[in-house]
Amino acid sequence: MLRSGAMSSSPFHRPHPEAPAQATLHPIEPGAAWAGLDLQGFEVVSRGDFVSGVLAWSAVEAPAPLLLLIHGTGSSAAAPALDFAADWVRAGWHVARLDLPLHGQRSSPKLSARLVAGLEALDAGRALDVDTRALVEEFARQSTSDLIRCVEALTGLPRVDAHCVALMGFGVGASACAWALAHDVRPRAAVLALPTAAPQNDPLDPSPALASGKDKAQVLAILDERSSPAARHLASAGHETRTIAAEQDALPAADIAAARSFLDKAYHDWAGR
Repeated sequence: MLRSGAMSSSPFHRPHPEAPAQATLHPIEPGAAWAGLDLQGFEVVSRGDFVSGVLAWSAVEAPAPLLLLIHGTGSSAAAPALDFAADWVRAGWHVARLDLPLHGQRSSPKLSARLVAGLEALDAGRALDVDTRALVEEFARQSTSDLIRCVEALTGLPRVDAHCVALMGFGVGASACAWALAHDVRPRAAVLALPTAAPQNDPLDPSPALASGKDKAQVLAILDERSSPAARHLASAGHETRTIAAEQDALPAADIAAARSFLDKAYHDWAGR
C-alpha cells in the first residue's frame, strides 16, 4: 500500500518482488523490565534478508494498536533505552522492536562501524567517500523495506488492529520511520525522537515525500540542543515538534509521556472513525 502521490520506488526504497510478508514467531524469555508480559521473537523476510525482532503482546482481548519501536544509531532492539515501552504494553499497545540492518543480531564486524560513522557524517553534512555512500544508501533501502514488510506481516496477526499502526524511532531509527512513512499508508502516526537525518536536498532526505499528500501520517518530532540542521529540517515536515532544553542521552520521562499522549490521541482518533 503506497502513500498517495508517492513513487513506488525512490532513492531510499527499491522494493523487490516478494511473496506476501509473514512473521515466524517463537517464544522467548522477557528481560526484567518486561517481566510478566507475553513476549515472542519474530522473523520477517525482507529483500531476501531476515529481519529479527521481539513482539510484546498487550493483554487486551480485542485487536489492539501496534507500535513499531526502532532503536537508535549503533544500538539494537534489546537496548535498555527502549524498556520504557513495557509500560505502554501494559496500557494496551502491542509493541514490536526490531534490529535495523547491520545492528543488533544483524551486526557485521566488517561493516557495522563503517555504517555508523557514515550515518553520523551524513547527519553532520560531511561528504562521504564512494564506498561509504553506497553502504548508507543500501542501508536506507533495506531499512525502508524492513519496516514496510514488518508492518505487513504483523498487521496480518489476528490480535493486531491493522488500522491502528504507529512508528517510533530514535536516531537513525527516526529516519527509517520517515523513509517508510513516505511510501506506506498503513502507519497513521509516528514519533521521530532525537533524529539523525540526511541533509535537505540529499537523495536520502524523505522530508518532501513525508510532507506531501492529504493522507500523510501525524508526526511528532522531539529534538534537543545537539540536533543538526538536517534533523531540524526533517522535523519541519511533521506536525508537532518538542525541544528538550538540555542535551540528553535518553528521552526524559516528560517527553516519553508526551510521545505516549500523542500516539494515544492518534489511536483514539483512528478508533473513532
